[in-house]
Order: sequence, then C-alpha cells, then structure tokens
Amino acid sequence: MSRIDLQVPFSEKDEAQRLGARWDPRQRVWYVPAGVDPAPLQQWCPRPPTPNIRSPRYFLASTTRDCWRCAASTRVVAIVLPEGHEAFYVGDDPADDCWQESGLPVVLSYVSYLTDPVAALLRSLAPHYRIDFSKTTGSSYWMNHCEHCTAKLGDFDTVCEYGVGFSPRTTEQAAEIGLEGIAEPFSTSCGGYTYIEWFADARHPNVSSSHSSARHGGYFSMRTILKR
Repeated sequence: MSRIDLQVPFSEKDEAQRLGARWDPRQRVWYVPAGVDPAPLQQWCPRPPTPNIRSPRYFLASTTRDCWRCAASTRVVAIVLPEGHEAFYVGDDPADDCWQESGLPVVLSYVSYLTDPVAALLRSLAPHYRIDFSKTTGSSYWMNHCEHCTAKLGDFDTVCEYGVGFSPRTTEQAAEIGLEGIAEPFSTSCGGYTYIEWFADARHPNVSSSHSSARHGGYFSMRTILKR
C-alpha cells in the first residue's frame, strides 16, 4: 500500500499523530506511511468525489507570479486539459446528465481530488503544489505555495484573475507559460475551469513518452465556468 496524504485540521494534528500519522515538512501535509494500516486515520483520509472532468492526457503548465506575502517571484503550476476532454453536464432533469466533449482546451481551478498516480507525479514535478485548506472557499483543494515563504497562493489570484498567472493579459505574458505534456489518463473533480483559446494550436500529436516539454504563447479570450 502506498502513502496516503491526509486532510488534518490544525486543531486535530495531535490526535492524528497519536494514531500513527506522520508529518511531511517539505509537502507540509500529514500522511499515512506506506505499509501502515490507514484504518485508525479514516476520518482524515480524502474521500474521492465523483469526477466531473476527464481526459486521455493532460499538461502541467508553469509560469511565475509575485507572492502576496513576501513579494518574491515564485513558480506556480496549473493543470491544462487539451481539446477533446470531456466534462460532466448536470441537467435540470437527472436523465439529461451526461459526459460532453469540449472542442477547446481548459485550465483547471479548485481541484479537490487527484488520483494517487497523478498526485505522486505532481509532487515530484511541483513540490509547492499540494492540497491545503482555503479559508476563502471553506474547502481544501490543490493550490500553489510560495517557494520562498510557503504562503498559500489561491486559485483565484493564480488562475482566474485576468492579467496574473494563467490568465495573461498580453502575448508576452502568455509566452512565459511553459507546458509539459503527460501522456496518461486524467480525471478529477474541480470547482471551475477556464477556456484558453491561445492553447488551441498546441495539439502535441506526437506525445508518446511519459513527459514532453513545449512552450506556447499568444493572446487569448477566456471565460470561467463554475461547477453547478
């Protein structure tokens, strides 16, 4: 059994530690070590939500933004799904619920859960991107943290706000976004996604290895769709 990351409120950390949880100071998260029975810690184990978006492959986008606390420039990442991914549509009538294919790529926000293989890969590629609790949303989701002072960098300022991070205002800002293709299936539950038309020509038809790097930039229009 592989390691399991836990969602432990600060007020309950002593109890979690007493029951066998361990603290990862680099990831700043409590976890169940590999090979240890997680049963005593079930109350803090993440419960996989029903996925509402999926894709046969995905990209890890990276750029920089200024930290709100220390003002230093820090690397931030986001998950991008190419055109052809599917989102789960929830209609007024449950009979209308269905998966719908999208013709535009999107950048995800407020990702509440990642499968173990994806989480392990992102921990190695982007150690400052990890699940944490947001007082703003009142929920836990995968968010960036400053490389210098570990401040939380929420998705609104990093992904959704126009002119910052993954919502660039100019072609120059867009050109700073790097992309790493990951040719593995992806599915998750996220609170929002943003159409990114500047990515429309980044089809990467020859991604055959686990990872391949590319950089693309350009002005784009965008709109954010929140989960119903």
